[in-house]
Amino acid sequence: MVGDKSTGVWKRDPQDCGTQAEKLDRALVTGLMLEVILETSNLPVDPQTLRHLVKTRLKDSLADNLAGRVTLDRFRHLLGQVDIWFPLYYPLTSAASAKAPAASRVQAVPAPAAARVSSRRVLRVDRLRAWFQEEGRGLLPHRPHRKVNQDRLWEFLDRTQGGWFRLLAFTRHFGMDRKTAWEYLRRFLQAGLLRHNGGRSAAVRYALETRFLVVRADVLESEVEVALSGLSPGLAVQVSTWLIATGGEAFGEKEWHGRLEPSRCRQLITRLKSAGLLEEVCQVGESRMLRLGPRWLRK
Repeated sequence: MVGDKSTGVWKRDPQDCGTQAEKLDRALVTGLMLEVILETSNLPVDPQTLRHLVKTRLKDSLADNLAGRVTLDRFRHLLGQVDIWFPLYYPLTSAASAKAPAASRVQAVPAPAAARVSSRRVLRVDRLRAWFQEEGRGLLPHRPHRKVNQDRLWEFLDRTQGGWFRLLAFTRHFGMDRKTAWEYLRRFLQAGLLRHNGGRSAAVRYALETRFLVVRADVLESEVEVALSGLSPGLAVQVSTWLIATGGEAFGEKEWHGRLEPSRCRQLITRLKSAGLLEEVCQVGESRMLRLGPRWLRK
């Protein structure tokens, strides 16, 4: 503040305005960071993965909360500030020194691979842990050296991200013959871990049961098929798989460019938006941030 002490008239120094704006920006970013930390505090992940997860979700949270409320330049500025402030303030939180939860008295379920390599929450970890401890008990050998164990099954379920897979993918991952793999898949189907696409022979596909996914996959798949009617049926399956793998979190339009031509991507996104499947979060440069609408997510 500057002014005349004798008159008591004070004016705000322009430099103070800049400082105040920075404080507000910093308060906004750190506040959202703490909110993300609270949301992820119960995930069974190692500290390094948690750090990456919090930073990724912090940027997603900025897009979700500021879309349509600030200018594009200000949004870009805040994203840039995240890279500066995050390494300064994150180490001061308890999450930075958090360790994976200690084993419970019940047979401990290993930290899922999803938590180690994916920045998006696709699987409902709590539901899966409960399945392993209750319904899935006795289906898997407890000896870690066996080809099929909880660690490797967690890893496989994350790799498929709730999408459809073939018997061959299962046999390759676990290094077993087709007959043994089919027997395990049959058990998992009966126990409610997996679902079947109803196909026969080479058309048979399996996927994680939808109750274990953040996205309501069974409902979403049928709606995507309707929205993309007239196009290749295989394309509808692919698009559903991509959307399920977002976990309902915002994603950049350009993420699809590596899979399809940009013009094709725009065509699909237009159809999905018209059908009420996708909503636009914000525009970042020439790319849009998109996400599934809330009604496609489990509460």
